[in-house]
Amino acid sequence: MPSFGMYTVEGTLVKWLEATGAEVAEGVPILEIETDKATQEVVAPAGGRLHQVAAEGDHVVEQGVLGYILAEGEQPPEPPAGEPSDGTRPAGRGPRTAPKPTGDPSTAPSPATPAARRLAAEHGIDLAALSGSGPRGRIVEADVQAALAAPPARVVPGERVPLSPMRRAIANRLRHSVAEAVPCTLTREVGAELLAQTRDDHGRQLGRSLPFDAYFAKLLAVELREHPDLNVVLDGDSLVRLEDVHIGVAVAVPGGLVTPVVRNADTEPLEAVAAAIEELAGKAAAGTLRAVDLEGGSSTITNLGGHGIDAFTPVLNPPQPTILGIGRIRPTAVVDGSGVTSVRAVVLSLTFDHRVADGAVAAGLLAGLDRRMNDAGSLPALGSGS
Repeated sequence: MPSFGMYTVEGTLVKWLEATGAEVAEGVPILEIETDKATQEVVAPAGGRLHQVAAEGDHVVEQGVLGYILAEGEQPPEPPAGEPSDGTRPAGRGPRTAPKPTGDPSTAPSPATPAARRLAAEHGIDLAALSGSGPRGRIVEADVQAALAAPPARVVPGERVPLSPMRRAIANRLRHSVAEAVPCTLTREVGAELLAQTRDDHGRQLGRSLPFDAYFAKLLAVELREHPDLNVVLDGDSLVRLEDVHIGVAVAVPGGLVTPVVRNADTEPLEAVAAAIEELAGKAAAGTLRAVDLEGGSSTITNLGGHGIDAFTPVLNPPQPTILGIGRIRPTAVVDGSGVTSVRAVVLSLTFDHRVADGAVAAGLLAGLDRRMNDAGSLPALGSGS
């Protein structure tokens, strides 16, 4: 199951569009998954013969096995003991996961990392009572530390409202992000007077104003092209350098948010970036985003300026190593040779994964955004391309 956005990690397989044994072509829709946001089509990642594993009605989670695309003459892997030989599974079963550890935490098997087992043994924590936030539900040291820091359980009076699937997904995703990444946030106040004036000029030329998100998505994409050390994803012990720059844009939907992706935002004209954001936001509101609309982002922008927020700490959207938070554009006092003047400014907050790069590299990206936003030569040129 592919990722369907920042906070969607589970769903229900509602329909196979192709049967087991069918020859399918790469990119052709082969099944539909219903999430808390919409019904999503999943396309074949390669051409070949389809072998179904999950069945219609199954509960499935991100990265869980749905099926296989087999080459000519290739056989599907043998299912584990207890699984049906044809690869199908009873309705409601999720993807295969390791069993929960039981017994003495010091001897718990590999669903917990060695560091987590050691810390649990030192403090008498039962790993079987913990939920893992690591890959494939593995318990990591941060999970044990969280259990140690948790206050004693108490009964809270009042109405109990179960978490919605989206809120559960948000909780799991955030915990996974904190447990796996090493997030660090840098903030910088940046002059926005020229940006606002440029937007006004573009608006008069076009007969309508483009959203600030289009400018920030374009600016971030251009700067990521100039900072290839941050246009990467971490895959195991390797950094994968991305050839293209695609920017996710956080869009609020009832009960949560989604992060559809604007493709090639560094090279597309500003008007095209704005049109893509508008189209994707419309799909998000209608619940018609597809998997391809949500995949492959290099970084994400999240803008709370419209809610009166000056600065905040954005949370990473794995596997992306950066996310740019945008506060409100507001008047601020500046002291220069002629006295005190008022100009518009904005606080940009860049959260980055310290495993990928050091603070100086991330600071360089923010400095580049500052320079570009206040360069009378380069900023207006965004309207016609890169």
